[in-house]
Amino acid sequence: MADARVRVGVLGPLTLETAAGPTRVGGARLRALLARLVVDAGRTVRPATLIEALWDETPKSETPADHLHALQSLVSRLRRVLGDPGLLTSGPAGYRLAVEPEAVDAVRFERLARAGRRSHAESRPAEAAAMFREALGLWRGPALADVRGAPFAAAEAERLERARLAVLEDRVEADLALGGDLDLVAELEALTAAHPLRERLHAQLVRALARNGRGAEALAAYQRVRVLLADAFGSDPGPQLQEAHLAVLRGELPRPRRSAGNLDVPLTSFVGRDDDVRRVVELLGRVRLVTLVGSGGSGKSRLANVIGRELGVSGGPPGGVWFVPLAPAGPDDVPRVVLERLRAREERPVAPEGGHGHLRPVAPEAVLEHLAETLADDDLVLVLDNCEHVIEAAATLAATLLSRCPRLRVLATSREPLRIDGETLHPVLPLELPEPGATAERARACAAVRLFRDRAAAVRPGFAPEGGALTAVAEICRRLDGLPLAIELAAARLRVLPVEAVAARLDDRFRLLTGGSRTALPRHRTLAAAVAWSWDLLDADERELLERLSIVPGDFSEDAAEAIGRTGDVRELLVALADKSLLHPVEPADPVEPRYRMLETIREYGRERLALRAEVEAVRARHAAFFLHLAETADPCLRTSGQLRVLGRLAAERDNLSAAIRWAVESGDAGLAVRFGVALCWYWFLRDHPPESLDLLGRILRAPGPAEPGARALLVAAHALATTETISRPDEAEEAFDRIRKALEAGPSSTHPIVRMAWLTLAIGSGRDQDRLAPPPAGTDPWSRALDLLVQGVLAMNTGHAGEATRLLSRACTGFEELGERWGLAITFSTLNAALRRSGDPDGAPALAERATRYFQELGMPEHSLENEVAAALHQAAAGDVDGGRRQLTDLLDQVRRAGSAESRAQVCLGLARLERLAGRLEAAREHARLGLAEAP
Repeated sequence: MADARVRVGVLGPLTLETAAGPTRVGGARLRALLARLVVDAGRTVRPATLIEALWDETPKSETPADHLHALQSLVSRLRRVLGDPGLLTSGPAGYRLAVEPEAVDAVRFERLARAGRRSHAESRPAEAAAMFREALGLWRGPALADVRGAPFAAAEAERLERARLAVLEDRVEADLALGGDLDLVAELEALTAAHPLRERLHAQLVRALARNGRGAEALAAYQRVRVLLADAFGSDPGPQLQEAHLAVLRGELPRPRRSAGNLDVPLTSFVGRDDDVRRVVELLGRVRLVTLVGSGGSGKSRLANVIGRELGVSGGPPGGVWFVPLAPAGPDDVPRVVLERLRAREERPVAPEGGHGHLRPVAPEAVLEHLAETLADDDLVLVLDNCEHVIEAAATLAATLLSRCPRLRVLATSREPLRIDGETLHPVLPLELPEPGATAERARACAAVRLFRDRAAAVRPGFAPEGGALTAVAEICRRLDGLPLAIELAAARLRVLPVEAVAARLDDRFRLLTGGSRTALPRHRTLAAAVAWSWDLLDADERELLERLSIVPGDFSEDAAEAIGRTGDVRELLVALADKSLLHPVEPADPVEPRYRMLETIREYGRERLALRAEVEAVRARHAAFFLHLAETADPCLRTSGQLRVLGRLAAERDNLSAAIRWAVESGDAGLAVRFGVALCWYWFLRDHPPESLDLLGRILRAPGPAEPGARALLVAAHALATTETISRPDEAEEAFDRIRKALEAGPSSTHPIVRMAWLTLAIGSGRDQDRLAPPPAGTDPWSRALDLLVQGVLAMNTGHAGEATRLLSRACTGFEELGERWGLAITFSTLNAALRRSGDPDGAPALAERATRYFQELGMPEHSLENEVAAALHQAAAGDVDGGRRQLTDLLDQVRRAGSAESRAQVCLGLARLERLAGRLEAAREHARLGLAEAP
């Protein structure tokens, strides 16, 4: 089966990414072998073909032994580089690179090219141009650049380069269909100089010149290529060139229609918002008011300009698209600014004041009235940019004009909605970001990284991040929340700083990210100014709440905001801040308990403001107190029928709980830290001790200061229990068991379930402490009694008393079922399933395994159900359906190879070994057993 985590690039120097990340392929011949296998990725290639490709030997009836041995040696080396033996398979027919076709950049390039040609044939030039650009963006240099010396590579590279040039011509054709401009002419002049015999490029140049009003130059360009062809080949131009020439002579290539209006021609590329442009253009065909809503620096103004230009070249309004920047305007100036931009003011916009020679400004209401009369019958689009600081006036103007001018459409940009009838909102979200751990190819494809690379190349020519530099770019984009303004300011710093240095200095981002364009608005020249503009528009309660919430590291609920903020009507303030794009609702949100998040840039600014008010420690203390109460309240609920809801809430608060614990430790409050540990240790146990829980438990135990001794001993036991999950050597096991033993001897809180589980682990794992260390007394509540029966049943199982185990576990099931507690039921059903099988009564076992599996999946603990699924497959095979059991185990192995642990893979492999032994296929059983033992920790 192909591994979706593998990526191979041949459109440039050969690149390889495996599950471990970017991987170096050393040695020219080894790279050549990989490249040749990539050409037929997913298909088997004969050894003779590979030898010919690598050594330029013509295949004979018998392959030379020395070349065959050399090939086998190369294949072994390549398997080690790939890291997974299953990625390069061999068989009687030859070798096969088991990767998905889409994992090869050349395959994706050809797919995008085909899709673009289909879109162009169906008269969708904008969509076609986007696909062609995406295809061309996959190229990193000449094809197969570092394996050109291999015998097969020259022909394959030439084929790819021809395909690249053809797609480039297709992209130009799509751009011409949209309306090419002078930039397209310049590009075509360079292309025709580089490829003087490509008639299609010359024809496109002739058409582009004519469409831009340069008919004489178009005719001269045709004459040059006609002479070239006559001198070189004694032939006339082909049909494409002749048709372009005749069209110029007949005047059939007029300039593209340009709408009236005042839109600026952008000086930089537009990256990552093509879907937004398409959606808003489509919306403005159906509705009359669309507001682009987003945080400061998200690129609303640039997006509005591009949307306006798209409207202008795709059947836009006869009256044009008019862009009105409201940033310099005050509330009373809004109608006048619009009127001035439309150049529709009366010749005498002011009237003399009686008895005096002074002029009195016309009232805003009068200007708005005149504006409505002027636009009453006009068909145009009005772009109102930066409405947030004059939101009431902008809303009044839009509502008045839309109600009185039936053919008018309005596109507004603002950090909050206008909130008038008929308004449709389009959120301008941060640019697409690479997720943590994304492959290099995936990172390069994300819009935020593409924007950074584009702007960085403008100040550092040739900038093309790879390896550590690409990792730094991805980190910069993530930490800057995908905000275009912040990314552009960071990219500009590459003029004087390495990209790694920019990433390292983002903790001081407001001093680092300065020096924007001198022609930009003042608030767009530095990141601090951009955020300050939003801050200054808030009222006092909104600012105070936002600054206090800035200490929250993750997203948060309304009740947390109330406990931390303590100002005004917090729930209403949260809605207001979300309306102003300073908070963002978390999706998918609980309809009963909505959650919000804050961009990191906003959070950093708020923390600086909070520090100036000397409130940081007090607010952190409130944060810790709230989440301690949450954790202590949640803990007992984890042992009730409501545990799924509580597990979800604790998972949502992971970042907050971690931050609160770290603050308690750093502030020297060991008692507070230990209380957190006690409240959360059972939750961490249910989550299989995630790595951060080990780190946090270690921090808590190292925290100096007084804490309740029994509680601290409990956490020592919890930490030792957690470390048993990572045991890989006997000495580590002995060390962990010693820590558990000492912790239990210290006398922790005896009724806590973690104590019982630590004792059970010690009793089973060490094999000698069951009698030496008396079990802690069970609790008296129903759940603790059921847990005690479960523990006794597990011990009976492990000492060979399956019948006694069945009796005890059946009683435990009854107790957990009465409570509706899924973890206890899942563990008990799973253990009872094994006990019934061992006692020779397997009839009811499959139903128990099925129920256990369902509960484990509900709890988000799928790996715990693995034993049951393996047992079910073996039961199916024992009942006569060997093929069905084998399919079930094979599918299970595929799943755990993609997302399971080594222990899971070992368990399934050993299950397959047992099945094949049952089927009499001893060689297959031996191979599965060998693989299982190799995986076993």
